[in-house]
Amino acid sequence: MDLKRFYGSKVGDKIILLDREYFHCVKVTRHKKGYSLICCTGDGLDYYSTIEDITNDTVVCSIEKTEANLSEPKSRIILCQALCKEFDFVVQKAVELGVTDIVPFMSERCNVKKYSLERTENIVLDAAKQCGRAVLPIIHPITDFDGILDSFENITNKIFCYELERKKSINSAVVNSKENSVIVIGSEGGFSEKEVELAKIKGFQITTLGRRILRVETASICAITLLLNAIGDLC
Repeated sequence: MDLKRFYGSKVGDKIILLDREYFHCVKVTRHKKGYSLICCTGDGLDYYSTIEDITNDTVVCSIEKTEANLSEPKSRIILCQALCKEFDFVVQKAVELGVTDIVPFMSERCNVKKYSLERTENIVLDAAKQCGRAVLPIIHPITDFDGILDSFENITNKIFCYELERKKSINSAVVNSKENSVIVIGSEGGFSEKEVELAKIKGFQITTLGRRILRVETASICAITLLLNAIGDLC
């Protein structure tokens, strides 16, 4: 049986599972004292552990072996995603592909207004566990369009995907494959010309995702994959 993965906190030589992870471990997967599992604390390591004790609200695990996790990207990859109908799906796939940061934002043509941080946190946690990651991606506070343009001035690879761009590829937009990257993806309505011009002024490279107009969720997956390939971190 494959070992289940859980996120907890390291206290001395123990890993402690609380709250949602406690519930998932004890109530959902029915782990018991003596069961083996993989614990993660966000430090990039996999802690192969054994359940030592289970109380009313805590799972205490003893660490048996520690290994480096090989699923994390070599550099920071930030996805700025405009709110859209398929936002949850985009977040899930972005985590699976290896993004380190997710920044939800509102743009001029967004037609979705509702956003739940708790829901997004749960999606990120579940996706990270499913794909074998050891570090949970950071979920940044929701912001407006100007906010995403101003927040990443020091990022080297600044990529802005625009459906009307036809020439510049993501591969050609990467300045340094070893440096951090940010990708901006719009909503179902795309970006206005004003927003595109502002992005140019802020130093973003306006890039194409091909000759066809893609749905938001397809565009996000495509952009992240193309970036990973461009920086040599796809496989």
